[in-house]
Amino acid sequence: MRIYRWMGVGLLCAATGMVQAQSYYPQARQYRAPAQAPVQAPGPAMVLRHGLNKLMAFVAQDEPPASGEMMLFLEKEISPYFDFEYMAQWVGGGNWQRMSPQQQQQMSAQLQQMFLTALSQKLSKFGGQGFKVLRARPGQGGEVTVPVAVQNPGGYPSRLNFRFYRSQSGGWRVFDVSANGSSALVYYRQHFNRTGYPSRQGRPIQRRN
Repeated sequence: MRIYRWMGVGLLCAATGMVQAQSYYPQARQYRAPAQAPVQAPGPAMVLRHGLNKLMAFVAQDEPPASGEMMLFLEKEISPYFDFEYMAQWVGGGNWQRMSPQQQQQMSAQLQQMFLTALSQKLSKFGGQGFKVLRARPGQGGEVTVPVAVQNPGGYPSRLNFRFYRSQSGGWRVFDVSANGSSALVYYRQHFNRTGYPSRQGRPIQRRN
C-alpha cells in the first residue's frame, strides 16, 4: 500500500511542476510493474459458458419474455456466438460456389432466421432446466467440440454438442449444434436440398446431382 501512495504523490508532483524535489532526490528510483503473461483469448468452453449464462439469465426472469422480445435478444446477444455464413457455406456444399455473393448472403440470413426461430420456440417452453458445460474435446482441423449436459431435461435433449472453430478474427465461433447425435447442419442441408437454394431470379437453385 505504501508504494502505491508513493507513486501517487510522485505523479502529483510531476503534474504540478514541483521540480524542487529533484535537488533532494536526484536519482529517484522508477517503479516497474512486474512482468505479466500475455492475456489469452477465452477458450471454447469459457465462451459457451458465458453465452449460456447470459441466455439462462434472460429466460429465467420472473415474467417470461414475449416471443418478440426473445427474438430481439437472440439476434443481438446470442447470434454473435455463431458464424452463420460459415454454417451456410457448409450447408450449401457444392452449390455454395454456384451462388452469387447476394445469394450467399441471402442464404446465410435465411439460415440464421430459421435457427433463431427454432431456438426461440424451444426456449419459450423452458421450465427450469440447468446446464453443465463439460470438458472440451479437440477435433480435426483445429475444431473443438464442447459437450453440455442438460439437467432435468424434461422434453429437452439430455445432451448437446457445440462445435467451434477459430474464426479469422481469432475468436471461437459455433458452427454446429447436435442434440442426441442429430446435427443441425445435416438437418438444414437436407432442408435446402428439398426446397432449393436462394436465387436472385426467383427460381431456387436445385441440388446438382
